[in-house]
Amino acid sequence: MRDLREHRGLSREDMAQRMGISSQQLRKLEEATVVIPVARLQAAAQALGVSVGDFFPVDDLTPDAPEPTPMDHPQTRALIEAYYTAPDTVRASFSALLASLSRR
Repeated sequence: MRDLREHRGLSREDMAQRMGISSQQLRKLEEATVVIPVARLQAAAQALGVSVGDFFPVDDLTPDAPEPTPMDHPQTRALIEAYYTAPDTVRASFSALLASLSRR
């Protein structure tokens, strides 16, 4: 909640006023020192212009999901296939181009 509030450029006082609570109550909510009632989450979401689901990143729900690698991307396979079907001179030029770009 704090990250979204700060990203929107709202002070704690402004956000608390929009939610109809004190800034001390908002601090406790942001620091998770109290259980946040659903009504407060809805008020916070409305004050920030986001959905309640935005407080719960998908990454937090699937911590064991492996991170995709570049090799998992469909374009990677297409690039590799195109590379190996190209003539040797084209592959050499392409490799040199990529090497020079990676040094920038």
